[in-house]
Amino acid sequence: MATPHEEPPPVLVIEKVPVAGEQPIDARTLRIQGIPTPPHLVVYPELGSGAMGHVHPATDRNLLRHVALKRLDRDLVGEPMYRGGFIAEAQMTGQLEHPNIVPVHDLGFSEAGVPYFTMKLVQGINLDRWLRAHPLGDPARLSEGLEILLKVCDAVAYAHHRGVVHRDLKPENIMVAEFGQVYVMDWGLARLTKTRPASGQASQMEAPGAVGTPGYLSPEQARGKPAEMDERSDVFGIGAMLYEIVSGRLPYGPDVRKHLALAEQGRVYPIATTGVNLGVARGIGAIADRATAADPLHRYQTVLALQREIRQFLRGGLHLPQASFESGTVIVQEGDVGDAAFMIVQGHCRVYRTDAGRQETLQTLGPGDVFGEMALILDEPRAASVVAEDQVTALVLDQETMHEGLGLDGWTGALVRALAQRFHDLELRVRRAGLSRA
Repeated sequence: MATPHEEPPPVLVIEKVPVAGEQPIDARTLRIQGIPTPPHLVVYPELGSGAMGHVHPATDRNLLRHVALKRLDRDLVGEPMYRGGFIAEAQMTGQLEHPNIVPVHDLGFSEAGVPYFTMKLVQGINLDRWLRAHPLGDPARLSEGLEILLKVCDAVAYAHHRGVVHRDLKPENIMVAEFGQVYVMDWGLARLTKTRPASGQASQMEAPGAVGTPGYLSPEQARGKPAEMDERSDVFGIGAMLYEIVSGRLPYGPDVRKHLALAEQGRVYPIATTGVNLGVARGIGAIADRATAADPLHRYQTVLALQREIRQFLRGGLHLPQASFESGTVIVQEGDVGDAAFMIVQGHCRVYRTDAGRQETLQTLGPGDVFGEMALILDEPRAASVVAEDQVTALVLDQETMHEGLGLDGWTGALVRALAQRFHDLELRVRRAGLSRA
């Protein structure tokens, strides 16, 4: 065992490990561009940049791992506001230790005084690219998209507990990694709302001005009054992402040039007015509307309250097996013996009966509607046919699942069957009366 005066044992050092097939930046370019070059890091070409910083993949040769190096733009080093804000981002993020917040490893300064910090290098795509890969109508957009938001809620709720408000929640700042990990990134606009237990830091003073990204920022952020920006501002940001997942639109309409002005005015459009055929249950649209209410008092007052609503929606049936049907597919055939019921998640269906070779349309069903339940409960032939009018995704409920969920072997089952039989008998009488009149 080494004593404090002895040299530490040698370690295996990786001299050169490519990142995504790139070659390291040469020493001359690093010097010319003013890129910090800690001796233990091999730095690679820039991944991306923001308002005041640049991000590079790098290899830590001592710990044998890939990291991301974020540096302040060297032209802003002399600006106290930007320099202080960059350092505050590193320190704030470094104190938010949560599985869905990207961890910061260290903070340092180059010889020229350029601040930088290193953090976990996330291999994946941001939520914006994920949404582009899962357009409206894709079943995964809703079910998997909501699962992603639940993890975002976990991270943001934890930050709120620590007295930190993100203020720039948007798909570009949510990373979805290769194995399902979700990270809330870029805390550069974060604000302290109260003294934080770990650090004892008090709320910072801040000049008035709009904060956030148009399209996702709350009205109070657009009006630029820091004292009015609190946890409910982040509720709006998460709600705006939920709004986009559900409708493909943003709360301030399709014209991005008007988003900031509409936000200042509190002109949030209800999701039903988007003009988009949502093809999803109305309940999740109502959650998005409440989360993006213009008045903070009308929103969910905490991220945890919003998260509970989203989770309850998911538990309301989206855990059941799903089936997809192309337009024109007959899902239920009149006269067949039923062994399953269906609840529409996305798309629309037409219910019809066949009389003398002609189809008589009875009704049109949409998201949230259920069909096939009578034949499932009563073990009788289907009374009508159901055909998909467009691309349809439906939850499938079979007899085993229904018995487990409703306890149909007991008094509950007897009541459900009695009610189903009563409606069935009433329907038969109505149909016979209609036929006799004909």
